[in-house]
Amino acid sequence: MTRPQVRVLLDTGPTEAELDRIRGLFDDLGMDALAEGHSYGGPPPTSAFLIVVNSPLVPFLDRVAGLDGGAGRLERVVGGLQAMRADERRWGRPHGVQLEDSHSGHIVALPAALPTAAYRALLGVDLSGLDRSTPPVLLEWHGVLARWQARLATAPVRLIRRAPLRWREADNPRAREVTEAETGRLWQLAGHDAHSAVTWQRAHVVLCSTLGWNIPSIARQTLMSADRVRAVIRNFNEHGFSSLDLAYGGGEAVKPTPDEEQDAAEVARRPPSDYGLPAERWDPVLLGEFLVGEGLVEDADLGWVRSLLAGARSDS
Repeated sequence: MTRPQVRVLLDTGPTEAELDRIRGLFDDLGMDALAEGHSYGGPPPTSAFLIVVNSPLVPFLDRVAGLDGGAGRLERVVGGLQAMRADERRWGRPHGVQLEDSHSGHIVALPAALPTAAYRALLGVDLSGLDRSTPPVLLEWHGVLARWQARLATAPVRLIRRAPLRWREADNPRAREVTEAETGRLWQLAGHDAHSAVTWQRAHVVLCSTLGWNIPSIARQTLMSADRVRAVIRNFNEHGFSSLDLAYGGGEAVKPTPDEEQDAAEVARRPPSDYGLPAERWDPVLLGEFLVGEGLVEDADLGWVRSLLAGARSDS
């Protein structure tokens, strides 16, 4: 499996010793780290005194949560980063650490002296509802209340919400980690030159999931039901790119509604020429693509289309 990659952004470029230290810290999390300088307000003393870990937040925290002693490991990584630039005589004051979502800009603040309980609680927080369609949110630990709170960063007043607990995985599946080559293939399948409506929408669902969109947002973008979006993602995680084809017959099958069944059967009983298509009779691929492309059904698989055609021919 491809190791997740994070970017570590510092207010001044890292030294070779710091680079080695950063790589070692994230290696303990099973991740690869790239470190670079980034101007957060300029170099000290005008900087924001931040070390920013930039990564898709939900997969990052999921990965940490799946490790033995994950909360303690994350605490050690954050402490190790802070220790690199904790010399007040050199920097003016110690640096803080932030986890920054690479897709949406949502932030988790991890200041110095954050208690161990906060790291344990963070791995139980649900960030899946936060994506690029949500206004920027800053997650902060409230020491007295002992809980994480979500502050709306763009509100003109201090507006806080209780950070929700993590969803069950069954309700909010995410596409597995993909390689750079697989990402390129998804972009190609979901591109403007796509020829298959079925493959396009399934690839679009998976691509959006790899980019950090949550289930409701993907459903809105693809005009699909949330249940079907979940099924497409789980099928991809189980069977990969073969699940994006109309001919795919595994995983969670398409379940047309009664209204979709009725509309599709009506189309199957008429010749393709009635719908402006240059064919004398339907074949399963042509009919399946037409039904999905014209919105008569949400999704289709070849087995169901074949049974639909068989029924239409027996009725005629």
